[in-house]
Amino acid sequence: MTRSLDEVLTARREDDGLDVLDVATGFGQGKATFGGLIVGACVRSLEARVSDPSRRLRSITAQLVGAPQPGPAHIHIRPLRSSNTVTTLTADLEQGGTVMAHVVGVFATDRPVELTWRELRPPPAPPWRELEPIDPENPFAPEFTRNFEFRSSGGVPYTGSSDAPVGYIRPRAPCARRDAAYVACLVDAWWLVALCRFEQLRPAATLTYTAELHTPASELPDDEPLLHVGRGLVCHAGYSLETRELWSVDGRLVATGTQVVTIIK
Repeated sequence: MTRSLDEVLTARREDDGLDVLDVATGFGQGKATFGGLIVGACVRSLEARVSDPSRRLRSITAQLVGAPQPGPAHIHIRPLRSSNTVTTLTADLEQGGTVMAHVVGVFATDRPVELTWRELRPPPAPPWRELEPIDPENPFAPEFTRNFEFRSSGGVPYTGSSDAPVGYIRPRAPCARRDAAYVACLVDAWWLVALCRFEQLRPAATLTYTAELHTPASELPDDEPLLHVGRGLVCHAGYSLETRELWSVDGRLVATGTQVVTIIK
């Protein structure tokens, strides 16, 4: 049974500096829990400490240093600095006294600047309704993928392909909260570019994760997926550098991201 991101990304507040997250079952990824869930939960806890709603999340930086397991985890929140327009906080997710993830969130107000541009363009892709959802029971897919609907139009794992992974994604269970945590989770949900380059099954994992948020998901239609595109920039000495983009169906850039990926063997 799939679970809503509204539930699994929301920790219980203990005090101003501590939340307790029940890391959900059903979101396994190899030996760990899906990193997008961990980062998304930390983002939601950080956002809850920002009292000014005009300060939106602009940037996330995360180091995924451990392998969180289902069960209780502590999220320790620490403010770094708050100025007239910018608030920066950190979240450390711990289990068993060990840090599993370190997340930095930068929240800032809009600036009264007329200058604007965007060099990125959404990739060509068929309308999302013309693509069939991928079978959620695929035995080769990580457990967490059963909670998401994937409609792929290019770049398939373990085919030796250099095609960019492109397709549409949305949670299978409805979500009432399409906030920064929701976007932070979806940025990480599509398969790695490195997996498409592989010709056979082999393990890889995200080591570091950054994302920048542009268009708030709350401004988008609730029932539409987001278009994902991944790009593999370089792979050397067992580490791959990849970028990601999330676009609305009508062509608005929702988020960009970068990941350093470990090719384990």
